Amino acid sequence: MEESLGVSVIMPAYEAADTIRETVDSVVAQRFPRWELLVVADDDIDYAPLLPPDARILFLRTGGRKAGPSVARNAGLDSAHQPLVTFLDSDDAWHPDKLSRLAPLAREHGIALDNVRFCYRHVKRPCGSYWKDPAEGWHDLDFYGRVSESLWPVYRRDLVGGTRFQEPLRFAEEAVFNLSLIARNEGAYLCAQSLHEYWIRPGSLSRSAASADRAEQAYTWILARLREGDPLFFPPPLIERAIAIFEKRRNTNRAFIESGLGDFQSFETWHRAHV
Repeated sequence: MEESLGVSVIMPAYEAADTIRETVDSVVAQRFPRWELLVVADDDIDYAPLLPPDARILFLRTGGRKAGPSVARNAGLDSAHQPLVTFLDSDDAWHPDKLSRLAPLAREHGIALDNVRFCYRHVKRPCGSYWKDPAEGWHDLDFYGRVSESLWPVYRRDLVGGTRFQEPLRFAEEAVFNLSLIARNEGAYLCAQSLHEYWIRPGSLSRSAASADRAEQAYTWILARLREGDPLFFPPPLIERAIAIFEKRRNTNRAFIESGLGDFQSFETWHRAHV
């Protein structure tokens, strides 16, 4: 039982010297001890001296600089050793019970995730969560497809199999990966508790002035591939549902641009409730 619950945590790192220690400390603080952390550097920084000495922390490199988060995550997947796998960005943080709650659920259900809490760095705004008072338990692809942000599940490795991140994408690459696996698993288990803190930083890749244009380009690329016959790891019977999800995401992004608002999280939460 214990061996089947080990988790590989994959962390891409690009110019993360200012944030990575806090993030790694949240992994080390897990009440669940059976993990390995694969830090995949996509830059020239040696992160080892910045982090606590722990034999469970392993270091890899993409072999380039700015190869992209998909390349880093794929390198981590190819080197992971444990029967469960999850991803953590180098500027986020976990609640100490993240793995102890989700690892057993992932083993049983294939995929398990929590009600991610999003917070703001350097901006005075209240934190929020993806879902307000969600029903804990099993939910289908359409339920998760309505959220435009990263979901951060824990997966069984046998379910992931050969699924990989789309390396041409620099936006929404995790959405294609996560939703294609949820589609193949016919859903995922949601823990209603918030166990992952997703930190939003002004000026980050997904919050830069060009992020809306980058989102438009990404969704256009995804939709073109799906319509041209590349399933992007989605099961063929669910391609049309995937197209509908990404069409809606593109429309939400366009509505956000037209709104003139500066906070996508608040806009997206409102949009899901009213459209």
